[in-house]
Amino acid sequence: MGDYAPSEPPSQTESKSARWDIARTSNKARVLMLHGSAESGASFQSKTRFFRDLLSTCPSFPRGVELFYPTAPHRIQPPSSITGVDQTITSEERDFDAWTWGFGDYKTEVMQGYGSTIRYMLEVIRTAGPFIGIVGFSAGATTAHTLVSLAEHRASPELMQDLQIDSDLLPPPFHFAICYSGFILSHPQYKSLYSPQIQTPVLHFVGNLDPVIPKDHTLRFAGRCKNRLIKHHPGTHFVPRGKIFQEAILDFIDKWLRGGVIEVAEVKNTKFSE
Repeated sequence: MGDYAPSEPPSQTESKSARWDIARTSNKARVLMLHGSAESGASFQSKTRFFRDLLSTCPSFPRGVELFYPTAPHRIQPPSSITGVDQTITSEERDFDAWTWGFGDYKTEVMQGYGSTIRYMLEVIRTAGPFIGIVGFSAGATTAHTLVSLAEHRASPELMQDLQIDSDLLPPPFHFAICYSGFILSHPQYKSLYSPQIQTPVLHFVGNLDPVIPKDHTLRFAGRCKNRLIKHHPGTHFVPRGKIFQEAILDFIDKWLRGGVIEVAEVKNTKFSE
């Protein structure tokens, strides 16, 4: 599962924005859930139903928890519409429920439509939040990191301009994030999202046999988080639900929200490439 070493306790400044005041919280905690590419909020909800029951047992949420599943704003067209062939649209194609956070190769390109995605998500957070935490799978994990970084005011003025985002619209910092099979947007335009490292505590799940997002890509992604915990699972590209992984989620959230020290996994060779 990997080697772990205790981290240094968070500084007073860091912990002030990351503490969850359990005693004074009167409403249910809200958690933002972001699906992967070619999925939707509804499909991701069906795959992660265990989350609601799991988090309802977390001592840090004595008044309950609500999970919010937005759908990405860009629809992926069915194959027949992409070919341009004039043919009758089938019911399956009409109901094609596949959406994405952006278009392009995350390893080399500027993601098309990503600015409108982030503006859309900032509006979601403004109208449906506040959210104590954020969970993302694959491209949803990458989008979650972007939102966490923006909430920490990490983005450069140039990137803010490129994304057409007003700093007045940025949300307060999240208290935690959970990322499954995430990856870095490697085009230099996005560098300020990852360097310096974000402070928000992040639990990363890595699929050791993931053929979609290679293990080393997710480990590099995890390396851009200062307060990180990495858990490996022996599977491919999915959200693991085993008991040990559910226990890891509860332990991570409870320790951090109660001001405890989390563990930081050693991640080598994670320098951000220019």
